Amino acid sequence: MAKPFDATLNAMIDLDPAEWAKAFAHAPIIPGATIEVLDTDLATTLQADKLFRIGGDRPSLLHLELEANPRSGIPRDLMRYKTLIDHVHDLPVESVLILLRPKAQVSDQTGVYRRLNTRGELIAEFRYRIEKVWERSVDDWLKCGPGLAPLALLTEEANSRMESSLDRFRESLLERGLDDRVYRSLMSSSYVLCGLRHDSTRIESLFRRFSMLLEESTTYQAILAKGLSQGLSQGLSQGLRTTLLRQGTKRFGAPTAAVSSELQQIADPARLERMTERMLDATGWDDLLATL
Repeated sequence: MAKPFDATLNAMIDLDPAEWAKAFAHAPIIPGATIEVLDTDLATTLQADKLFRIGGDRPSLLHLELEANPRSGIPRDLMRYKTLIDHVHDLPVESVLILLRPKAQVSDQTGVYRRLNTRGELIAEFRYRIEKVWERSVDDWLKCGPGLAPLALLTEEANSRMESSLDRFRESLLERGLDDRVYRSLMSSSYVLCGLRHDSTRIESLFRRFSMLLEESTTYQAILAKGLSQGLSQGLSQGLRTTLLRQGTKRFGAPTAAVSSELQQIADPARLERMTERMLDATGWDDLLATL
């Protein structure tokens, strides 16, 4: 996944992968069908986000690709993933692009990607589904299960009624009687994801209301004490640097030692995010590093 919020999203998916498969599969999954998370390394420089094998009389694969930032060319990447997945597993593949916030939308995300020959004739057509997290209601996500519940706070409904949505989110976790460790993990995940859409000062203030309930969680308290704490900031920056190195290597070739060193010294997550957004427009490593 190699994206700024990959650790948080992976933790949410790993809590109950079956929940995610059931939430995004187009056709209902029959009761009792096995759901297996598969390896997503498709090639030395190509890795999908999440891949599930859904068992039953007619087994199939479900590929989920999660995006938080605008990036053109994703449909073409999805077609490449599907081709490689089909080659490796020889099963029908359903591809779903999950957009985490409105900012992630790009004009080429239409649900269909077509390849034409030199005469303008169609030679390949690839269809995929687009799920816009913010378009569902808070209750829709809460009903999907604990592992998807933090997505409720990224909705338009939550954006307009954040305090009440946060209360409903927390109540839904408490009603499920979750293990204390799982509860704390989901509360922390929700805090991190809220940074995708909401002002950090506003979110910090709201989450402080629950601080007494989590007073034994030193990690969580550190986050609440400083908002986007130093540890979280460092993790976010490292995720962005990893993304830049992978995408930059594909686009510009392997970076020199000097370029790698300069990139590692950039600690400002905001600047690193601006660099990821400029990746397709930059002419080379030096031009990318000039992003302020």
